[in-house]
Amino acid sequence: MKAMDAFRRAVGGLLVLAAVGCDRTPARPPRTSAPTDAPRRVASVPVRPSGPEGETVPATVRARERATLVARVPGSVMALPFREGDAVAAGAVVARIEDRALRAALAAAEADRDAAEADRARSATLLLHGAASPREAEQATARAAAARAAAAAARDALGYAELRAPFAGRVAAQPANVGDVVMPGTPLLEIDGEGGLEVVATVDEDGVAGLSPGAHVAVDVDGQTSPIEGAVRAVAPSGDAVTHRTQVRVDLPATTGVRSGMFARLRLAPAPAAGGAAKGAAVEGERLVVPESALLRRGGLAGVFVVSEGRARLRWIAVGEPEDGTVEVRAGLRDGERVVTDPAGLVDGVAVKEG
Repeated sequence: MKAMDAFRRAVGGLLVLAAVGCDRTPARPPRTSAPTDAPRRVASVPVRPSGPEGETVPATVRARERATLVARVPGSVMALPFREGDAVAAGAVVARIEDRALRAALAAAEADRDAAEADRARSATLLLHGAASPREAEQATARAAAARAAAAAARDALGYAELRAPFAGRVAAQPANVGDVVMPGTPLLEIDGEGGLEVVATVDEDGVAGLSPGAHVAVDVDGQTSPIEGAVRAVAPSGDAVTHRTQVRVDLPATTGVRSGMFARLRLAPAPAAGGAAKGAAVEGERLVVPESALLRRGGLAGVFVVSEGRARLRWIAVGEPEDGTVEVRAGLRDGERVVTDPAGLVDGVAVKEG
């Protein structure tokens, strides 16, 4: 009986040791976040006051580089190798006008030039031998010079039968067709360059007073859910004598879905009141707003990613009701801070690059 109890105790000890040994698993290294290879490119806008409301001015989106190519010689359009939307390289032939009459005129001018040059040379030789008067030699020299000029003009006119793209871009419009008979000044093709887009508007005297090159202005473009921040490129030095309005050009950043010809509106800041508050002071009734697309909602919380020192920092904020694509910020943000407009896929602290 004692032997049986000893055997049971020995077996129990072995089972305990086996259980302890099985529980000894190698320690796993702590999980770390995977390093990012490059900063993620994001679009951002500054947090700005919503009011008091300023004036909105109708405007048009167009290419910064734009050329309308017109016929410089009369004739029939023989070729238009590019259509609307086609890309063209700088210097590419984009239109040809029938040139048989121009070639004939060039051949006649060159023949007259050669004959005049021969008469000039003959008159010079006769003058050396006393067989021609100085006046006759001068007249022959003048006729030769006129013939050379006529031949050069005919050659230039033949060159005008081909129209070339002044810069790389895309065909925006083609008002002419193959077979049309055109006269000098008839538009044949419009080309938009690849140098980006701008907004052009005419602004009254009160609105233009607060604009200067480099100033930032919000631009509403049809089809865009939130305003686009543009920079004033130029303000015309003088206004129109009839409308008393001044042309303003605002550069736009590269934005998906924005094309030349689209309708836009400039949001002009309200004119400051007499004896206005100092810069940075709070204005009664002023609210900070952000685009509704910038909000990240989790349960009952609302947050935004604030761009700070090259990283997107998640910040929870208190918001009001959405209105016209924007949301009032009641707490958590300061005027001028930049927030990411599309937070999908972002995590707190990820490296980002604005643009």
